Amino acid sequence: MKHGKNIKRCYLLQVMILIGIQATNLFTRPATIAMGIVSIIVLGAYLAGEYLSLPETIRKANTIIQILSQPFVFSYTVGTLLTLVTPFKFAPLVGFCILIWYAGSFLPYVQQFIAPINNNWLRLFWLIYFFQIAIAPSIYFGITASTNPWFGAFFSTGLIGAAAYTISLIGAMRAWHFGDPVSLIKSHSKGNVLVHLVFAILVFLFIYSNLMNTTTWAKLSLLHFWKLLLGAMEAGIGEEVLCRFGILTLLLSFAKKLRLRIPIAIIGSSLLFGLFHFLNLTEQSLPLTSYQFCFTAVSGMFFSLLFLYSGHLELVVVIHFVMDLLSYSAAGNSSLSGNITLGDYQSVINLAVLMLALLSWMMFGKRRQVMENHAELLISGGNDEKTSTQQNSCVQ
Repeated sequence: MKHGKNIKRCYLLQVMILIGIQATNLFTRPATIAMGIVSIIVLGAYLAGEYLSLPETIRKANTIIQILSQPFVFSYTVGTLLTLVTPFKFAPLVGFCILIWYAGSFLPYVQQFIAPINNNWLRLFWLIYFFQIAIAPSIYFGITASTNPWFGAFFSTGLIGAAAYTISLIGAMRAWHFGDPVSLIKSHSKGNVLVHLVFAILVFLFIYSNLMNTTTWAKLSLLHFWKLLLGAMEAGIGEEVLCRFGILTLLLSFAKKLRLRIPIAIIGSSLLFGLFHFLNLTEQSLPLTSYQFCFTAVSGMFFSLLFLYSGHLELVVVIHFVMDLLSYSAAGNSSLSGNITLGDYQSVINLAVLMLALLSWMMFGKRRQVMENHAELLISGGNDEKTSTQQNSCVQ
């Protein structure tokens, strides 16, 4: 109880500081007055709900508004603060400290508003919605380019946003009594050498398929490569935490009473993973994005199987990062370019058939038992002693 009160006090202080930042912004950057006023109104409504006796209907409406708007207000205010310190010589150091704070700034919000959510569909909606805001490149929220181009590149990616999302989602999943990647690592599951060899071969196969049409590599400066490196890290961390940890766990929970819960969760999370890439239509053509949907949906099946079998989310993050970095480096940017050929789709179809075969193979014997135990740890929060004992004794 005392811990909860301390979190609430810290959160109230944080909200007041954010209001102060936006109030300062109104006088220093008149061009952003509209967003500043909206931010102050939203945060002020939260304080009003805490200190005033409001009718129940208004209180519930205010809670919904805060859940949906506070993440954006927080992100925008961080961008505002970074913009305010940019003119000063100490901006890089202060900016770095601000971004570190941003990485954990959503935790009180999660404890205050997200932890009490009991409906799994609402939980699924929130973790997808929150992802789009927390991980968004900070440049969207008014951050000007730093005088140091290397640090400016750091500002303009969503890497810190990916870290913020990871920390917040783990906090939410623990509050909902689900497991987390740490609980799987602690399970000490042993795998079979043959299965590991199959996964290793498939890693190289996916990398090859992703670069199949690459004939010449783009010539990159060190600064350009640095930007692509940060972008690949953002995608590797953010997308894997969202799809392989968050969405996969919730889908496993939805289907926990079904015998085929693992295939259902893997295919469902992989299709969502592919659908998210239609957001790239702002930068890519429809044919390129449609192909990207197909490839990412198929690769999502591979990532899901690898995560559920190995129990190591960080392994999947690294593989995803390497695939994206090689692809970005070859093309010279993070968006697809060129023309999609029939051969590209034939390659994806072959990979899809291979992944369905792999999924079927993994659903038998001790391979399935390892994945079932990991799935149970994710659903139960790692608190089921019987499951943990089975997991520790399961030698593939």
